[in-house]
Amino acid sequence: MKKIVLVLLLGLAMLTLISCTDKDDKNNSKPGGEISETVTPSVTTAETVTPTETATPTVSSDNENTEHVLDYFPYRENKQYLYEGKGNEYASFWSYADYQDKDSGRIQLRLDNGGTQTVQVLEGNNNGISIIVSKEECYYRDNLLKYNSVEEPEVLLKEPIKKGTEWTLSDGRKRYISDTEKEISIPIGKYKTIEVTTDEKEGKTKEYYAKELGLVKREYTTNGMTVTSTLKEIKDTPLIQNLTLYYPNEDEKMLKEAKTIKFNTNDITRLKVQELLREKHEGKQGLISVGTSLNSLYEGSDGIVYADFSKDLISDMNAGAGFEQMLLQGITDTLGGYYGAKEVYLTVNQKPYESGHIILKKGETLKVSK
Repeated sequence: MKKIVLVLLLGLAMLTLISCTDKDDKNNSKPGGEISETVTPSVTTAETVTPTETATPTVSSDNENTEHVLDYFPYRENKQYLYEGKGNEYASFWSYADYQDKDSGRIQLRLDNGGTQTVQVLEGNNNGISIIVSKEECYYRDNLLKYNSVEEPEVLLKEPIKKGTEWTLSDGRKRYISDTEKEISIPIGKYKTIEVTTDEKEGKTKEYYAKELGLVKREYTTNGMTVTSTLKEIKDTPLIQNLTLYYPNEDEKMLKEAKTIKFNTNDITRLKVQELLREKHEGKQGLISVGTSLNSLYEGSDGIVYADFSKDLISDMNAGAGFEQMLLQGITDTLGGYYGAKEVYLTVNQKPYESGHIILKKGETLKVSK
């Protein structure tokens, strides 16, 4: 049974249509393989990701009957796909598009099977649909659209769309189109699908893709046992995540408050977090002033959270040494908690934090205490 769970989890991480290895120096304040959502002119910003319409890309063709893989690669703005599972507790899962960019043909999907969350970036073009980024145990929301983290992309579907089209994966598994007109009945309707089969060492996986929907069913069989995941519902809803805010009160005691953040597809994480950091507590100023901007926020490949603020963080603080230290600790615990990190590298306009009371050295991080 453990072996089946493992195979299923691997299938969920790698085969759903819907860490990064470069290490950068702390002083560069750039993610290792992740995109920096920053307003600094020299860094590509998440704001450059253009919100896309919920539509399937089309490919011109002289033969109107010719099908293309992009017909099975829908953009999914603000839509949660829910799959019901049978045969294993991890067969049920949901997926959501964190980010998508029609120009590059990329979608960043978040998958949750109740045991873990995996983030994948899929790229679709005229040749096929492939996984180019895969990040496991990823409970935070960074924009990874502009990066490739896998040595060899995993092709999920490949042209030509006809029975017998075959390709070999980097781990040696054989994948092929075994049917192009397979009728599948699922809770939301009946569809003609493409059946894609992957031969495993100890079993076989069959996945079914429908036009304008993508993956509608997966079936894994081994030693007489079958595990299935079937699309049962598509919900128009935001992604909801939790964040705990830590802040000091007038008695210099650290308090905490649980918050929820609602993300639509292509919302920028740092702007949502910035809003929470600005919120007043007990009628007093928040962790940062209303005039303070969070210029960039991301987790690097070293597991450190990088957060850069505008100079207003210091000029608007108006606090004594002890309270200033607590404010910085509150920011550190809040951001570190969201990312599940142990350290935060906090800078002001890309320079080490320096005020009249506190001076941080270049590369010096703040430790998360919660």
